[in-house]
Amino acid sequence: MFENMRASEAQIAERNERAVRVAEALASAGFVVQQNMDQETELQGAMVSVDPANDSRGGVFVQWNASSSLNESAAKNALGGGIDSPIFRHFSFVVEQMHATLIAILGSAGFDAVDADDDMNPYLIRVKP
Repeated sequence: MFENMRASEAQIAERNERAVRVAEALASAGFVVQQNMDQETELQGAMVSVDPANDSRGGVFVQWNASSSLNESAAKNALGGGIDSPIFRHFSFVVEQMHATLIAILGSAGFDAVDADDDMNPYLIRVKP
């Protein structure tokens, strides 16, 4: 059943190649880039990932990850109702600015990078073929 939901091997290979090119472009611009995450890796910097789905969820994606200390502080403030707190505003500013910056830099490098329009992950970037 799940095999039907997975893109073809050729599509996945193309996505993996595109992800490598995206990571190289971001690294050459000076970003710390992470790929192939495992649960022991602290997410920080630009994360490039490939989703093998054979529908609109599939593709190559980029997301900015602030430091774990900033993420945790912002989450604690938000859970405590402090979305107007300075730390939460700072976190929001960083994530919003990096989202726009990554799209602009990838565009400058020749990629078609757009907001992924994902309600569950509002700052996710899709890098189109």
